[in-house]
Amino acid sequence: MLKLGYKFKKFLKLNPFKSGVDEEILEGQTSAGKTTVGMCLKVILLVSLSKKKLHLICGNTIGKIESNIIIKDNGVLQLAREYGYNVEYFPNGHGQVKMPHLLVYGDCEEENKIIYCAGYSDESKWKDILGSQYGIVGVDEANIANINFLRELAMRRDYWMLTLNPDDPNLEIYSEIINRSRPLKEFEKDYPNELLSQLYSQPSKEGSIHWYFTMDDNVALSEEKKKQIRSSLKEGSKQYKNKILGLRGRSEGLVFDKFERKEKVVDIDKFHFLPNETIYKILIGLDSGINQDATAAVTCLVTTAGRFVIIPTFYYIPKLGTNASSQQALLIEKWLDYWLNRFGCMVSSMALIIGDSAALTQALILELNLSTKYRSIPVGNKDIKADTTRAVATMEKPELIIVNAGDYDPVTMKKRGDMDMLVIEVENKVWDKKKGDVPEDGNDHCIDAFKYMTWYLYYGGV
Repeated sequence: MLKLGYKFKKFLKLNPFKSGVDEEILEGQTSAGKTTVGMCLKVILLVSLSKKKLHLICGNTIGKIESNIIIKDNGVLQLAREYGYNVEYFPNGHGQVKMPHLLVYGDCEEENKIIYCAGYSDESKWKDILGSQYGIVGVDEANIANINFLRELAMRRDYWMLTLNPDDPNLEIYSEIINRSRPLKEFEKDYPNELLSQLYSQPSKEGSIHWYFTMDDNVALSEEKKKQIRSSLKEGSKQYKNKILGLRGRSEGLVFDKFERKEKVVDIDKFHFLPNETIYKILIGLDSGINQDATAAVTCLVTTAGRFVIIPTFYYIPKLGTNASSQQALLIEKWLDYWLNRFGCMVSSMALIIGDSAALTQALILELNLSTKYRSIPVGNKDIKADTTRAVATMEKPELIIVNAGDYDPVTMKKRGDMDMLVIEVENKVWDKKKGDVPEDGNDHCIDAFKYMTWYLYYGGV
């Protein structure tokens, strides 16, 4: 029998057939036991409880499913036997079933359950499995799965479990699926605030539970083994953040590759102005969104000491039907009033909001000029290459610092996490692999707002 810690026992005892849960997301550190307890054990337990005959386990390839889930030590075949289930694996199909599958034997042939095994790396193959409805579905390493495959599969199951390794938080799977799940209140205290802020960046989905597991939750792992794993990567490196801390992020191809939190980010409680340093200009970059596409405003205090001080970022995701420019303008004004007052500056004539020339931003700029005390202008035509080069150069300036107060909901002013959204985006923005000289598109509202602010720094005479 597996040695299980308290959190994994709670995970196994949560019965979706009685609790109304139809989705469980397992995320966290390497060697935490997510795949073993989730894919290798709980999936089998749930299949045995389900009234459906057909079920599904998915991985990158059939070979990965076999090595990571089915035939490994503490894999499906071993654990099923130890927990009293009779399960057989047919890698080449068996009888009427031509696909690789697991057969879970019941008391009679009519009670037998079939768990198809399917790889999602080959679209021509995974399309074959989307014609059926399934009871229990497990998707291993879901972060690398084709998003179209996941969208289709979501409609063809009663319940699914996704395990994932830390990856680029800009991937669509996070905004569409993962960040809509929520931890149980009992375990929220175990979460890094950075991860919580990303989860709470999207509206919640009923019946979706998020689990964050660490090496300490894997009680079968010795202290010596945990020490060995932790010492295998350089502390502070991007890979250490992913593997050891279990936090999302990209480690290769980063646009802001020289950005380091310890050099650029200052906690708000530790920030202070230099002797005789005053603010002489306030620049606010603005990127607007509509209907669940975020609006961001990045505020820079230009000081007499030659410093560029970035204060807490406005990051707002409008819900459907609440995207009116007038509403957003008043929220931005309220946000700026609050934080500028915190930094001792309430002279609105010193502040200038700079947005892009898109129609949506133009509408918001007009509303800001009409309804608030803040003056706003659009920038000229955008040039992605030039804008990115300028933004990177500005971020690398030793005079630029980011004052971190955490991630706040601008409506309620309640703290959602401990890291500013601009920092999270900067740490994960990567170059487009195909185009090479421009960044990947999407989920970069704070960075875009920062770009518009830097446009004025370069061309506005500051």
